[in-house]
Amino acid sequence: MVDEKVLMKILNSREERARKQKELLDTYNSTLISFTLNIPGREKDNDLYRKIHKKGFQEIIKEVSKRDIELVYKEEIDKSTGREAYILVDMEPLKLKDITINIEESHPLGRIFDIDVFDRQGKQISRSDLKAEPRKCLLCNKEVRLCMREKNHSYEELILAIRELGQKHLKR
Repeated sequence: MVDEKVLMKILNSREERARKQKELLDTYNSTLISFTLNIPGREKDNDLYRKIHKKGFQEIIKEVSKRDIELVYKEEIDKSTGREAYILVDMEPLKLKDITINIEESHPLGRIFDIDVFDRQGKQISRSDLKAEPRKCLLCNKEVRLCMREKNHSYEELILAIRELGQKHLKR
């Protein structure tokens, strides 16, 4: 289980990320992508997770670039609580969220990706705003929130699945 120090570090990191998101939105007045990974448990940063994050970041940039969307700003940050990336683009947020949902659902590592989209005012665009299906569990394909609430899988099972998926895909 996650100890108190680790939990405080993760919570502080979330607060810092929210401040960073607001700062970027205020500075650039563009649509924001905030990208992290869905990694349960205490370890949020290791070589494999950095490689998975890099793949996701590259995929987001590729999808934005191939649509001739103006890339306003991009930044990657290494943290002990996991890599973070921020991408600001000049695009309508609902269309951008549709693109990011497609990445999460079609990329081999997409279930590990956590791609949030915010409009210029800082409102997070959700899957439900697009009437999209909720995210599915990495292990059993049920709604991820349902699995979390019911504690259907152990941290160990999830971490093992993430490790196997990452190693399989990154060998290509």
